[in-house]
Amino acid sequence: MINADLFETFAVVANTQSITDAARKLNVSKTAVSLQIKKLEQQIGSDLFIRANQRIQLTENGILLLHQCRRLQKELDETRLMCKQFLDYPEGVLRVCIFEHFANKLIFPYIASFSEQFPKIQLAITISEEIPDFSTGDIDIAIGFASPPSDEDLIQKSLCKASYVLCGSPSLFQQYGYPEQLSEITKYKYICHENRIVSNQIIKLKQGVELEIKPYLVLNKISAMLECALNGIGIVQLPHYIVQSYLQTNQLHEIFPEYQATDKDIYYYYSKFRYVEPKIRRFIDFFLTGTTAIAM
Repeated sequence: MINADLFETFAVVANTQSITDAARKLNVSKTAVSLQIKKLEQQIGSDLFIRANQRIQLTENGILLLHQCRRLQKELDETRLMCKQFLDYPEGVLRVCIFEHFANKLIFPYIASFSEQFPKIQLAITISEEIPDFSTGDIDIAIGFASPPSDEDLIQKSLCKASYVLCGSPSLFQQYGYPEQLSEITKYKYICHENRIVSNQIIKLKQGVELEIKPYLVLNKISAMLECALNGIGIVQLPHYIVQSYLQTNQLHEIFPEYQATDKDIYYYYSKFRYVEPKIRRFIDFFLTGTTAIAM
């Protein structure tokens, strides 16, 4: 069996691309580092570095091994953190990325209660509609994104369901007429969010109805989508709780309410390795319990 320390030495050399720098970082001699690399190459039966002019480069097998070592190192670091925090009281900065409207509805009403229960957790909430990059380490939890961040190590957990409404302004329907058949919806200019943009947008309704429509305007803010709809630019599909007051005052009219869009899940996203951290576990457990019964 290959000693795990050899892989650690290899990863440091590969990352620094220098025997000298790796020896300094590992606090051992250059000779010791060279011997460990040679021993690892002998045990796996393959060269891992190309040595030329006092510089080293990874071979193809070296690149593959480095990728795997980084993955193993990430899991090892998470495991060490887990062991360290088994008995710790939840504390520290918890970084949350969330849509503004979901924050207003799901999180902000409960922050005082959460902070009272867990006074040592400092919430750092980023209001954003851009899908976050978890690989930077700047986000612990993301909430409310329809498309999951591109990270295979993330867990997706349903928080609640939101009902969506397809609607437009009275001025829009005065100009183009109110649709009498579902197929007529495609004649209207459609406003959509950039997180859901494709060449043609599929609008899913109840009873298995799907409408394919080309987006006319793509925006990165739900508030901007709402404003454009109110100004008669086009039709839009938004959560019911966002447009409810505008429907009640006839500033927006719902299209084909009998085909109201199917409910969509709102999710938490977090690293599968970090749920064991007390601050993350407490946040998830608290807000899942506090919001799953909320009608959106």
